[in-house]
Amino acid sequence: MKRTTRRILFYVLALGFAVMGPLAVLSSLGYTFHPGTATFEITGGIFIKSGTPRASVFLDGGFVRETGFIIGSTLLTDVSPGTHRVRLEKPDYRPWVKTVAVDSGAVREFRDVFLIPHLHGIATSTSAELAAARATTTPAHAVTRDTKGRLLIAENGAKRLIAENVHSFGETPDAVFFIEQNGFLARYDAATREITTIDRPGFFLDRGPARFVDGGNFLAVIDSSGGLFLYDRAAGTVRPAASGAKDAVFDADEEKLLIVKEQEIAVFWLADNDRQPFQKKGVVETVVREADPIKQAGWHAATDAHIVYRTRAGVFIAEIDTRGGGNVYELVAGPVDDLITSPLAPNAIFYRTGKTIYKIEL
Repeated sequence: MKRTTRRILFYVLALGFAVMGPLAVLSSLGYTFHPGTATFEITGGIFIKSGTPRASVFLDGGFVRETGFIIGSTLLTDVSPGTHRVRLEKPDYRPWVKTVAVDSGAVREFRDVFLIPHLHGIATSTSAELAAARATTTPAHAVTRDTKGRLLIAENGAKRLIAENVHSFGETPDAVFFIEQNGFLARYDAATREITTIDRPGFFLDRGPARFVDGGNFLAVIDSSGGLFLYDRAAGTVRPAASGAKDAVFDADEEKLLIVKEQEIAVFWLADNDRQPFQKKGVVETVVREADPIKQAGWHAATDAHIVYRTRAGVFIAEIDTRGGGNVYELVAGPVDDLITSPLAPNAIFYRTGKTIYKIEL
């Protein structure tokens, strides 16, 4: 090769490096070059983690790629800042759709995407299987409240007085919690026979008894008017959490509390959420609103990021991440008489119609 040719080649390569080097650095920092405007733009991304592998991913109506073969995740890069429509599809599954706001230099994450099959398997179940799914720890003590408001415990074939002027009580594996007629919440320790007065948080006490929902570290108390109070055992404090509550359900890790109202379902965050959308402890978010009264609701234990509920219209499953619209899917059309979900059968949803028990595997 002649010296002149080598010199020309050197200058061409040097020029290419001078141009491409900065472009590569800018690209690694999230910048995209637009030839039409000859400008650089900082792009963003969308990360999706789905339990369904090989699902087709569409961005603004155009096919982009499929989710991973094993874990069903994918990362969309070089997404222009602004609002985009993301859609996941797979044959025999219902689509998952979100309107996603993408920011410059940031990745929007959706880690609990759950595609629901069109023809999910429904089979009859047995009472034994249902009882196993519903199994709970049975308190070792037998406590009753008589017509005079006295709280009694059965021991060795006889009944012993625990407290008087009791409005309502609830049992946990290690204690009995009760509300006195004057509004104080108290705890009876079955092992030591000691009674501890906890607090007087402002319960509304009427003819209807209060409900007690034990989570382990927390105790939810729903008073006669639907006021929901949360007792933190470690802190020893009681605080109001919501009004109009019909029921409450803790998730398996006691990070979230499901609050069931007449026509709404909300999630109360008991701990900081370290994943997007980064909810803070104490935040209450409404995730479902229905025209019909909500009869029952519970966590879909396989993810603890979806809830299952029933109305007179049927049985539904909904995701609790409502960013860009919450996806709600019908599982059963028409009224059912009972609904059961359980961590002991995390992929199953049980429901009863008349005397027949059915099971849906998702």
